[in-house]
Amino acid sequence: MNRYFRLLALGGIALIVAGGAVACGGGSADGEPEDGIQVKTPGAGGDGQAAAESIKVVMKDNLFEPKALTVPAGKSIVIELKNEGQAVHNMHILSQAKEGKDFSSAATVAPGAENKFTIKLTKKGTYDFQCDYHTPDMVGTITVQ
Repeated sequence: MNRYFRLLALGGIALIVAGGAVACGGGSADGEPEDGIQVKTPGAGGDGQAAAESIKVVMKDNLFEPKALTVPAGKSIVIELKNEGQAVHNMHILSQAKEGKDFSSAATVAPGAENKFTIKLTKKGTYDFQCDYHTPDMVGTITVQ
């Protein structure tokens, strides 16, 4: 009987931990969704604003393709990531000094997985980005014009 209660308690703890992980996932520190970005467009029940542009970036083992991006200042851009590598990757834009915050994908993007996040860089110049797990090899730049 004692073994039955131990198994029941362990099962209950596992359910609580799994439920907490699901409830806490799916968002970034600033409250923006990390994936499933919703863009309102005219004629599709939107608010009349133009749709955000998107840039596709492929993460392979120890490189980004492309590794140099150019974006307009002050415009929201959706970064669409795909991990085609064998390792876990992420994309972290080092914009704290110029913008007051960094932009980043999910903390980990598993092999074969995709992730989206939105950036809005307002100050012209060059920003570095990196995979936090594979620096200094897996790096790139964003030029804001």
